Amino acid sequence: MARPQNCEVAKRQLHATQHLAATPFIDHWVIQLHGIDPDQINDPTILQDHLNAIVDRLNLTRVSAHSHHFVPGVSTVIILSESHLSAHTWPELGYMHVDVVTCVPRLTYQNLEREFQQVFNPSFIHLVELEY
Repeated sequence: MARPQNCEVAKRQLHATQHLAATPFIDHWVIQLHGIDPDQINDPTILQDHLNAIVDRLNLTRVSAHSHHFVPGVSTVIILSESHLSAHTWPELGYMHVDVVTCVPRLTYQNLEREFQQVFNPSFIHLVELEY
């Protein structure tokens, strides 16, 4: 599947040079979304609803969620049985930073890009997969 021109994907390896202890499987994505409508990311209820929809469509299991409104901006954390999703917004810049961390190999840049594009309609998405 070809990447859209408004999406950049990178992979970074974070392996320790000497593994001193066992490490669980960790799938960690950093997602930067630019050019978002500020109204979509400056209301805690709207933001949490949008992120809950993405969690559901990615077949992740929501345990709890909490948001805080900074005026402007919102921080939201969704605890998943698979780990967590956190989002921080700067509506004055039309920008959102998201971390998605799971313990299951379920996420791909294609499904993350598709869901965040569909819900937030950013002008640009930068996805970084951190490999442990």
